[in-house]
Amino acid sequence: MDETQERTPPVQIPAPADGFVGREAVLSHLDRTWRRRADRPPIVVLSGIGGVGKTTVAVRWLSDRRDWFPGGLLYTRLSEPGGDPVPTGEILFGFLATIGIPADTIPPHPGQRSAMFRAAVADRFVGILLDDAVSAAQVRALLPATASAMVVVTSRRQLTGLAMDGAELLDLAPLTPDDSRRLLGELVGTGRLAAEPDATGTIIEICGGLPLALGIIGARLRTRPLRSIAREANTYARHLGAGTRAPDDVREMQAVFDTSYAELPDRAARVYRACGLHPGPDVSVDALADVLGEPSAQVEDAVDALVAVNLLADAADDRVAQHDLLRRDARLRAERELEPADQAVVVRGFTRWYLTRAQAADDLIHPQRPRLGVTPPGKHGKAFPDRAAAVAWWRRDLRSIRAAVAEARRRQWDEELWQFCEASWGFFLHHRDYEPWLAMHTAGVAAAQRCDVPLVEARLRSQLGFAYAKLRRFDDAIAQNLIALRLGEQQAHGSTRATALAQLGRAARGQGDLPAALGYYQQAAQLQEHLGIPRGVALCRRRCGEVLAMLGRDEEAITELTAAATAMAELGDPVQHARAATAVATLRSRQGRHDEARRVLKEALRVVRDLDSPYYTAEVLSALGQAEQEAGHEEDGRRHRAEARELYVRLGDPRAGEIAKPAAATDGPGTAAGEAGERGLGSGR
Repeated sequence: MDETQERTPPVQIPAPADGFVGREAVLSHLDRTWRRRADRPPIVVLSGIGGVGKTTVAVRWLSDRRDWFPGGLLYTRLSEPGGDPVPTGEILFGFLATIGIPADTIPPHPGQRSAMFRAAVADRFVGILLDDAVSAAQVRALLPATASAMVVVTSRRQLTGLAMDGAELLDLAPLTPDDSRRLLGELVGTGRLAAEPDATGTIIEICGGLPLALGIIGARLRTRPLRSIAREANTYARHLGAGTRAPDDVREMQAVFDTSYAELPDRAARVYRACGLHPGPDVSVDALADVLGEPSAQVEDAVDALVAVNLLADAADDRVAQHDLLRRDARLRAERELEPADQAVVVRGFTRWYLTRAQAADDLIHPQRPRLGVTPPGKHGKAFPDRAAAVAWWRRDLRSIRAAVAEARRRQWDEELWQFCEASWGFFLHHRDYEPWLAMHTAGVAAAQRCDVPLVEARLRSQLGFAYAKLRRFDDAIAQNLIALRLGEQQAHGSTRATALAQLGRAARGQGDLPAALGYYQQAAQLQEHLGIPRGVALCRRRCGEVLAMLGRDEEAITELTAAATAMAELGDPVQHARAATAVATLRSRQGRHDEARRVLKEALRVVRDLDSPYYTAEVLSALGQAEQEAGHEEDGRRHRAEARELYVRLGDPRAGEIAKPAAATDGPGTAAGEAGERGLGSGR
């Protein structure tokens, strides 16, 4: 027997780490890869951001399956501490010597050593861990040719080129919050975590599912059993921003990111820093290119370079995202490497990019109302192909939009702030979300005052009053609209006055003063007529019709509502046509014309569903549910009303509670049925 085969099989891999949780799926995948091997060596590449536990997983799998590899377990690190690649010839020399090849027989040329290595491990059952690989070419020179050898590669880079060699590429995700808690519990003790659940949650959030970060904190706490978890959470968060002043153990986490960042080309480093300043969870290449003032193709190349080294990750809809710790790292690097004024330029650039997109979306979602804030010509071009795409953008980027608004508010970029308020009106009408809306508009009113634009202030106050009325805060709604009315009168601006009058009518209606509400609506209609604004007239006539119905003056109500529906159809406003038609149908149902009412309501429901409008869908469903019940279709009625209530709950609208009330037998104003009729007739814009 050959002398090299009589040696004790080498085991070079490190000892498994203490604490190991949450990687069952990856371990099972490695098992399947080994069992399915055919005529070539099975290769698995574990990639992911630094600190996610790639080496830990590989070592654990190989250690637990040591008896599968009687020929030994080989290990080498493929990069120097500074990130430079270890020469392939050095690695091969070490492998050959480890498996028993005499040093004086190992050839000097890397290609010859590679061939000798393949021959030496042929038919041996060996596991090989190639740790922290720099490139696919570096790995390729170390691959055996036998199916009896299993190769596990770890890398901060994706190494997609190894797919041509039959490698399976696995991206290792951070641990879930539950698994992070389990790991921390193994390191510190579950009783200690249970005693401080809030502080434990803070640590889990700070660490972002990275086992390295959790292990560092676990070790710090284990060596200091009297230290509170809350204090450790605060200290660790402070150290993360301390850079080179942080303790050595915390620097271990930072060093992982330092190595990746140091290798970046200049443009990729600039994009990385910009992502750290982006006011939201993910960002598009278009936004990055616009803010950085560089061609999209070059920014896309830089993004690809960042994705390849796991400093960015692909997200849905051609966006990229950063892990929370990477985002913090990118922001801190931007703060260290850029002057405050240059940082502000980047953040303001993102803020304005979202503003111009919001304005472009508003043009499609609510085209009937001209804005006071004007987008520079050609700034956003053809941002969205149609209304559906504009709505989808708002939904998808809502967190980033709100973060941009928060930046504008914090930095007192007043013009951008009030323009955000105005541009968000169309989306808000259909989707509602009252608390963020109130906060944004309260700040927007103050911004408009500082900018000395009274008509803008009046518009935002009326929008704020609209939300207050919807939340049954009628005194607040009246206060805002009285100021808006005064501003309109001071500026001799008729449409501002008309809007404020209509909103005062809404508040009076909500307070139960129906004659006053009717008077306000009629004044607003007359003013809109005088100004030649047919849509404004139609809106006011619909509102007059709703109040007349509540007063029991059904025929007058139908006249007003029919005129409003006709006008909205002619003006091409499908939402307001559907709402006016819904109000007419509600009255027809009350008069016993159930088939006609249900037919109209079902068509109105189709329209608002097609427009992807949750709020108005709920409004029509509520009316249809009522009409079905009045027609004796109790089950259909309950189903429609239940769906309406679910939508209102999701939107945070108070009508969710009202819609559950049963209707009484009578239908006069002030009775339960009258109140249900009011809801069916609508009380929205």
